[in-house]
Amino acid sequence: MRNYNLFSGVFLSVLSTGACVKAYRLGLGTAGHPGPGLIPFGVSGLLGLMSIYLCLLGLIQVAKGYKEKEAFKGVEWRKAMLVLVILAGYGAFFNLLGFPLATFFFMVSLLWVVGRQKLRLSLTVSLLTVACAYALFLVLLDLPLPRGSLWYMFGE
Repeated sequence: MRNYNLFSGVFLSVLSTGACVKAYRLGLGTAGHPGPGLIPFGVSGLLGLMSIYLCLLGLIQVAKGYKEKEAFKGVEWRKAMLVLVILAGYGAFFNLLGFPLATFFFMVSLLWVVGRQKLRLSLTVSLLTVACAYALFLVLLDLPLPRGSLWYMFGE
């Protein structure tokens, strides 16, 4: 009987042990002066704890006779591919259109085209998303966002 939780847990525990050893060799340092291996060691340790949980879950499932379900049954592949195309378009046009316009079109296309929401709702949610992100990054955090090279063509 196959139990993917058990297989994954064993693999991840071996991986985390190896990563912990490598991170320890880099040097952990002290609390006041952390070394280069401290954060990788901590992340590897967390991965090790989660992999132990996954192993225990797999053992319990084997004991109870749990049968694995098909992983991608019922996935709408057309929607998944459409989301990937829209995301690639967002990345491709981000520098040209700038953050506000590219994000607005990205959100509208996700909500209206993929999510099949009403156009008015999609436009409203997209506008609010751009306004909130703009306020968060530019006003509160004082971080610059790309305006886009398209705007410089028109003299701004």
